[in-house]
Amino acid sequence: MEWINKKIILLAIILSLFTSLFIYSYINRMTKTAKPTDLVIVYAAAKTIPSRAMISAADVKEIQIDKKYVLPGAFQNKAEIVGKRVKDPVLEGEQLLKDRLADEAKMNLSYSIPDGKRAVSINVNEASVVANFIRPGDYVDIIGTFEKEDITEADRKVVYPKITKVVLQNVMVLGIGQDNHIPEGESKKEIPKTVTLAIDTQDTEKLVYSSEAGVLRLALRPVGDAQNVQTGGVIRKEITGDKGAVIFPK
Repeated sequence: MEWINKKIILLAIILSLFTSLFIYSYINRMTKTAKPTDLVIVYAAAKTIPSRAMISAADVKEIQIDKKYVLPGAFQNKAEIVGKRVKDPVLEGEQLLKDRLADEAKMNLSYSIPDGKRAVSINVNEASVVANFIRPGDYVDIIGTFEKEDITEADRKVVYPKITKVVLQNVMVLGIGQDNHIPEGESKKEIPKTVTLAIDTQDTEKLVYSSEAGVLRLALRPVGDAQNVQTGGVIRKEITGDKGAVIFPK
């Protein structure tokens, strides 16, 4: 009986070895004949990106997937993504696609407003927009001329002389008329009726008041000049003095 049991155990070991050898041979054969997976590098959202948000480097991650799973319009160059804006929310892990990004030339004005700013439009003419040389993306100073004004209060009368004063400085131009993007080299023939400016939130009231109470002109700033200069405004006497004036006694 003991001899029979040993024979059964030996047979089981031989079958086990044969099975292992067969499996090893099969795997080895399949490994040699199988084609390697064709992997492709694409970029996906490293975290959920809100609607209209600008994509930063931290928002993007590189992933490696089989090319048959690459969606049409997927990006394979990170530089083409960073700094762009998404039209709609992109969920974490989603492949970033070209049709999900906003076209800069067709973006709504709201995409172009810098953080902390508000878009405010003012009426202009050829003189006030520097003979129509101002373009979206330029920076300007806003200069207002205010007429003489008499204000009578309960116990006094205040006379404000006519004055010209720099109202705001280093203001970004967002749009000219209905255009917030004019291709480089293209000239705008028609004089716009309005200019839209990016104004600090706390300065919007100042600009609206100035546009309604005075006459405004825009002074085009040179590229790279962001320095503000303190000015006190100027009245006629500071320019011409009393020359030509006829002064009558009270």
